[in-house]
Amino acid sequence: MNPDIPSLHRREQYETWQRETIRRHGWALQAVLGGEEGPPFVHTIGLTGFDHPELIVFAVGQATAARLLNRLGEYVRIGGRLGPGDTVGVPDGVVSVLEFPDPEPWLRQADRVYRVPGGAPVEALLVVPEEGYRAAEGPDAGCVLCD
Repeated sequence: MNPDIPSLHRREQYETWQRETIRRHGWALQAVLGGEEGPPFVHTIGLTGFDHPELIVFAVGQATAARLLNRLGEYVRIGGRLGPGDTVGVPDGVVSVLEFPDPEPWLRQADRVYRVPGGAPVEALLVVPEEGYRAAEGPDAGCVLCD
C-alpha cells in the first residue's frame, strides 16, 4: 500500500473545497502556519479572477486575517480596486495596502490555480493592519493537510 495515498486524498479534498469556495464566493483563503522557513500568513486565492491582485497579510492571527481578507475580498467583488499606497478603513480599524514585489514563493497555491503556464506569477498586495486594529476573537485553525 502506498503511504502517500492518505495525504493525496486530503489534498484532493482540500482542492475540491477550494474550487467550490472560489466558485461560490469568488475567493478562498489559504493559511500558512509558518515555521523555520517563514512566518505565518494568510492570503486570498481567487481575486485574480476579478482581474485584481491577490491579498496577503502577515503578523495577525488566522481569525483576524480571515475577517479582514474576506471584507476586502467583498469590496473587490462589488467592483472596488485596491492599490499600493491605499489606506482603507474597515469596521475593525485601518489597514494600509503596499506593493508586494515577489509573491511567487508566498502564493504557491494561487499560482497553482491561476498562473498561466510559462507566464508571470500571480500579482499580490500586502495588507498591513495599522496600530489599534481590533483582532478577532477565537482560536486559529490547525493544518488540514498536516499528518
